[in-house]
Amino acid sequence: MKYYPIYLDLRERPCVVIGGGRVAERKALSLLGAGADVTVISPSLTPKLRELAASGKVLHLQKALEEKDLAGAFLVIAATDSLEVNSAAGRLCRKQHILVNVAAPPEEGCFILPSVVEQGDLLIAVSTGGVSPALSHRIRRELEEKYGPEYELFLHRMAAVRKRLLEEVKDEDVRKGALQAIVDSDVMELLKQGKTQEAEHRIWEIAGLKPK
Repeated sequence: MKYYPIYLDLRERPCVVIGGGRVAERKALSLLGAGADVTVISPSLTPKLRELAASGKVLHLQKALEEKDLAGAFLVIAATDSLEVNSAAGRLCRKQHILVNVAAPPEEGCFILPSVVEQGDLLIAVSTGGVSPALSHRIRRELEEKYGPEYELFLHRMAAVRKRLLEEVKDEDVRKGALQAIVDSDVMELLKQGKTQEAEHRIWEIAGLKPK
């Protein structure tokens, strides 16, 4: 099956997780990390989900799923240990034209979740279309070794430089050239070696700007 790759902005979007076990916990935490407004529907919760509910970080509906619970949802993840419940959730969501991921059986949903490598603003998604999750996980581990925490540091600094260039340099070609030169420079290697101050100096030097 062919899937359309997409990154969704879930900030303040109403998202629902059906289930209260370990899988549901991971999904809820991932949605919270993306800034979503998360509701968890389940008769019981893991200790971590109970903690999130008690602190108000997620809304907990302590009950079995009903169709009315999905009203207004932008995205739903069905992650119970019951194939029957998950399938029913998938059907209800499709009926209401709601984006739905079904942990099992996945064909009841309309999207799948890839393996992800995340370093700050760097987000790399890997999928085999559901054919081999084991291979996706292996590739993710390989990417994690290649793209370490220095990429988060690099992108954090690049955001500041790009902002300054947009404010102070009118020529688009000059801006693009400066940003490309930074990417092609030794800055990443300096960050990897822990030479943060030296890397910072190099970035501004290449950009032709003075740090504020």
